[in-house]
Amino acid sequence: MQSPFILASALFAVVLASSSVHVVRAWTPGAVVSRRAAVRALVAAAPFLASSVPDAAAKCTDIESCREIGEQKVEKDLKDNPRYRLDGGVSYKLLKPGVGTDMVAGTSTVDLIFSVTGSNGYMYSRGFGFEKIDVGNGKKVTDLGIDSYLAPMGKGLLPVGIESALVGMKRGERRRVVLPPDVGLETSDWKPEPQTFGGKQSIVSYKRVLAGNGSSQPPYMAPTIWDIEVVSMRNK
Repeated sequence: MQSPFILASALFAVVLASSSVHVVRAWTPGAVVSRRAAVRALVAAAPFLASSVPDAAAKCTDIESCREIGEQKVEKDLKDNPRYRLDGGVSYKLLKPGVGTDMVAGTSTVDLIFSVTGSNGYMYSRGFGFEKIDVGNGKKVTDLGIDSYLAPMGKGLLPVGIESALVGMKRGERRRVVLPPDVGLETSDWKPEPQTFGGKQSIVSYKRVLAGNGSSQPPYMAPTIWDIEVVSMRNK
């Protein structure tokens, strides 16, 4: 029986290989999953995937067939949708193309929606429909389509690495960004801040991961995963 660590690694590899999943629900130590690591994780979790994923169950009957399917999936994804690397260890892949000719620049003001996942899973979001907001009279509705985050670039309202990933994006474009902590939330004084209690607690937990807890839990520079989408922009 495979260990939870191996299974989680495999699930995370599958998520990174997929452009249709917008919230990463599993993350294991390691900044960026390489092709080799992704394939290794898929193979290690072959029996689990065969019994848990409908598409895999239809085609994947043993480790060898799972290996072949996994390699084909990773190869196709890397060819069709490569991961781009930026300064500071930031990398991203395109989830959805944008429209128009205007692109985010270093001096733009950007209205965006985002979702953040950390070492313990989902953390918080704005505008993705995963959170509920109060619209008055005690009524709460999902924030999909009615909430977003407005931020001028270069003013400390976004992590340095996210600003780097935003440059060149068009309206409606969505990217999945692997954000190392060196260019992460600490660079923007933990902005954008979560609006919910659960989100705020996730920040507390993430800080503990970064700081560690004595010899039993050494500091770990865990990256976060951001799905970001540009709703609109204003260029100077």
